[in-house]
Amino acid sequence: MTITASDMVTDPAATAGEMPADDEVVLTVDQFPSHLGADVTTEDAITTNVEAAFLTALMWAPKEVAQQVRQIMTGPDRWNPFWSPAHVEIFDAVSSVLDEGGLATPVLVQARLYETGLLARVEQHLLAILSPAQGPLIGGVELPHLAAKVIDQWYRCGYAGLLARMSQIRETVSVEELAGHWESLTGHQQRAEELWLTKRDQLARLHQGIA
Repeated sequence: MTITASDMVTDPAATAGEMPADDEVVLTVDQFPSHLGADVTTEDAITTNVEAAFLTALMWAPKEVAQQVRQIMTGPDRWNPFWSPAHVEIFDAVSSVLDEGGLATPVLVQARLYETGLLARVEQHLLAILSPAQGPLIGGVELPHLAAKVIDQWYRCGYAGLLARMSQIRETVSVEELAGHWESLTGHQQRAEELWLTKRDQLARLHQGIA
């Protein structure tokens, strides 16, 4: 149930009348999620602010804590908890520095983004992360909480996307096809919920160890 900014495009196949697979959520900006009554502007602002606060705390946390949180926030394959594409690239840079055994300090993360040719593209987002209105707490004690909130927002956005997908299917397929799509989307939701609960449990246990 991963919904990222890259999903917010119109699929040529969908416009031609071909329905994409249920595990390949394809929604336009108009379809997600405002027609469900959600305030998409507020939702977007909250989600990106949470992600930015998480990345700030991750770069200032002790290396051991940062490495453990990074491990929880990656995998399984194709899972991406971030809404902002820029935050994905910044998180990847942090992960790269941590994987090499270093502290993911702002200077080293900035250098890694420069080395990979991504700095110009994400620089404004990085500056906001490096100069927050309120700095992170000492010792990384808030990091598991912020990571959990990032995952919560991923689940909320994905759930809204799932509902929008159901609405899209209802309007475009025959009655005979509805049951199969419903079963597929239900399985999709259950897998997402299992992942959400697993990640939350891992972060809760980590917090108990550092609190």
